[in-house]
Amino acid sequence: LPICALLGVVGVVAYASLVRSQDKQISQELSWGVEHGVVAGPVGCNWLFRLTGDRLDTGPITPPAGFPMRPAMERVAAGGPPVVSRVEANGTTYHVLTQARGDTVVQAVFDARYQVADRQHLLMAFAVAALIGLLAAGLTGVVVGHRAVAPLADALDRQRRFVADASHELRTPIAQVHTRAQLMARRARASAAPDQ
Repeated sequence: LPICALLGVVGVVAYASLVRSQDKQISQELSWGVEHGVVAGPVGCNWLFRLTGDRLDTGPITPPAGFPMRPAMERVAAGGPPVVSRVEANGTTYHVLTQARGDTVVQAVFDARYQVADRQHLLMAFAVAALIGLLAAGLTGVVVGHRAVAPLADALDRQRRFVADASHELRTPIAQVHTRAQLMARRARASAAPDQ
């Protein structure tokens, strides 16, 4: 039980650390993209959209379905605060930052499919490591327990043998004494002599 608790704590700390680090990286990439007007990440994972007046520029790369998020861009264009959102769509997670940059509203979109895959790999690796650790701990416990009990089992075995040998050795003299006592009792009954 203590090993399971320790593994659980280590797993939670490692997972939380990874998620925090990834979220920080995603936030930095989105901010850098909005600030510089260029996506920094790999093509196909980042998109940058610009809304200037009524003109929407989606860039040379075809965006995923559901993007750009025009209502968020229009809210920011109307003087609203920057909008940070997380969208579950198309079988992945998108992080979106919509912010004004001068007279243009820029929306940066980051596809976090690789980060989510990293998290899943970490969880799988941790589960396998925890299972192997628990099996090793159980096997070690059995081996150590067997070795710890072996001297006691040996002592009990020796005691049983001693008792068996002693009872066998005592049976013969006791049987002889018993037989002689019976013979003497018969002679005493058969003879009327007072010395018997």
